[in-house]
Amino acid sequence: MIGAEKQVERQTPLRRYGDITVRSSNAHIARLAFLLASVLIILASISLVFIGRIASKEADRIAIADQQLLLENALDNWFVIIRRDQLSLARWDKAVRKISLRFDEDFVVDEFIDSLWFDFGLDRNLLVGPNNNILVNSRGEEVQFGAGVLAETDSLYRFVEEARAQYFKNRITLAGGYGQQSISSGTLHSHTVHGFLELDDKVSLVHAMAVVPDDGNSVLPDGNPVILISALYLDSELIEELNAQLAFSHLKFGLQSAASASLNHHPVTSPAGEALGVFSWQGNLPGGHIWETVIPVIAVLAVMLGALAFIIAWRIGKLTVSLAKSEEQNRFLAMHDTLSGLANRLQFMRALTAALERLPEVPFSLVQCDLDKFKQVNDTHGHGAGDTVIKVVAKRLTTAVQGAGLVCRVGGDEFVILLDLVERSALETVAARIIADVCQPIEVEHGVFARVGVSLGIATAPSHGDIAESLMAVADSALYQAKEQGRNRAVFVEDVLEQYVG
Repeated sequence: MIGAEKQVERQTPLRRYGDITVRSSNAHIARLAFLLASVLIILASISLVFIGRIASKEADRIAIADQQLLLENALDNWFVIIRRDQLSLARWDKAVRKISLRFDEDFVVDEFIDSLWFDFGLDRNLLVGPNNNILVNSRGEEVQFGAGVLAETDSLYRFVEEARAQYFKNRITLAGGYGQQSISSGTLHSHTVHGFLELDDKVSLVHAMAVVPDDGNSVLPDGNPVILISALYLDSELIEELNAQLAFSHLKFGLQSAASASLNHHPVTSPAGEALGVFSWQGNLPGGHIWETVIPVIAVLAVMLGALAFIIAWRIGKLTVSLAKSEEQNRFLAMHDTLSGLANRLQFMRALTAALERLPEVPFSLVQCDLDKFKQVNDTHGHGAGDTVIKVVAKRLTTAVQGAGLVCRVGGDEFVILLDLVERSALETVAARIIADVCQPIEVEHGVFARVGVSLGIATAPSHGDIAESLMAVADSALYQAKEQGRNRAVFVEDVLEQYVG
């Protein structure tokens, strides 16, 4: 018995050691699990930091590129304005007679330079003759005649040479001399030259074009034409007007060295490649907002298991998709008519404003539409039938337009269409298709049909206006004439104008 007891005593420490070993092994596994979870958390956090860094940099890069593109477009728009102002004077038979054929100083001052300075606000204007002689050199309202000869080393000489090249490229032969090809919105750039130069110690927007006839009543002799050069100083006033369109924070223009440390900048160079200066501004960069989202997520993941990181990411992803869908739906509802599904008045006005801003390079047409006998449908069949008619008419208008424009519902039975077409024949075809489609019977109940018609008033821009209110007003007047003439027809604004003139 004593031996048995001793044997038991010898075994007891072994059993206890085994328990300790098991507990130690379990603790080791727990530590490994904790370590693994910690590693997963750290890796997830590092990954999020890395992704956040890349995402914020890419978002900032895209935002900067978009802002630079906006600035380039705004500057190009100013060149378009100068081109338009120059064209109104340089492509003119009277200017050819009074400048190129027989130089008239009074005409140059009263009708040419004064318009360029007082009406258009162009700071510097020159007329360069066929032999590079400077006929006129004006700064503001100060005019100097016979200002010498433009040297080939002068920075403006490149503009003169290129403007002459454009003239000869587009020159046509007329009876007794030469003229220029007609100009359309797509070919206007091939008749002019523009760029940046430093003039009078100021960086300037410079534009040049030849003085040419407009309708062939006057012609030019053989040889070089007179070149009109106009410049607009890139001063604080112009920068302020630029920023009125851009809404950039602290938009400035200065030397390259002054803006080299700026993240957002856009350099300006001369046609010869000479650095003239740089635009700089403090852009609204989304990278910081991305970090505001990433950092809290990292802090949460630091106290969670690695597995939960994937759940959170999945939930965030679902939430993002849900918010995106909700935002997309809200955006759609804000810009579309709930009954017909067409663009509503808000979307129409935005589209019309955008179309007007592209004038005169991209003309378009506006069609005012009003249903005929629609009230009779409501009175006879009820408002539910009227809603059915609106939906069917909306589909028929969209089908009839065939992707050539935007169909909008702006009132009860009032529709308006913005078309990319301006040719009379094409517009007549679309109008005929609209009238034919809308006039087809519409089933408002099972076996019950209703008929409506449509009257159209058609205006084109810029021919009939380049301001929203005036263009809509003349289209409305044409629509009124369509109603007066018996309804269910299309009337063009030019026909109404001819009627009044007649």
